[in-house]
Amino acid sequence: MADTCVAPDGKEMWTFGLTSKLMTVVLTLTLAFIPLTIFIFGPKLLFYVGGTFGYYLRKKTEGRRARILETVEKDEKEFAEKGERRDSEEWESVDAYAVGTARNGEKGDKEWDGIVGFFHPFWWALQKLFEKMR
Repeated sequence: MADTCVAPDGKEMWTFGLTSKLMTVVLTLTLAFIPLTIFIFGPKLLFYVGGTFGYYLRKKTEGRRARILETVEKDEKEFAEKGERRDSEEWESVDAYAVGTARNGEKGDKEWDGIVGFFHPFWWALQKLFEKMR
């Protein structure tokens, strides 16, 4: 009697097709702990894999980065030695009607803060496009 395990209705224990009852218990416990293990160790594994990938990318692009920084430094020195100024009036040729309505030095309307203000030029462009299509 100690070798058998039966359910209250008299049927034998469900063994998933395995002959050994010990293997059935081990398999059931293993399958039960997989989600818990992923929940606990998953973020740590992703952190490790991401760090390793980042280290690999940094080492791989180190030479290119050094060359770019060297070129930029050389260009800045040449620009400083020439003593030339860039055309400061170039920014004035930007179309002013596509942006907000605030006067120079004043704050813009509250309605153009945040995400609404970011998408305002796009919305304005869409309105003008639809007006042309009419």
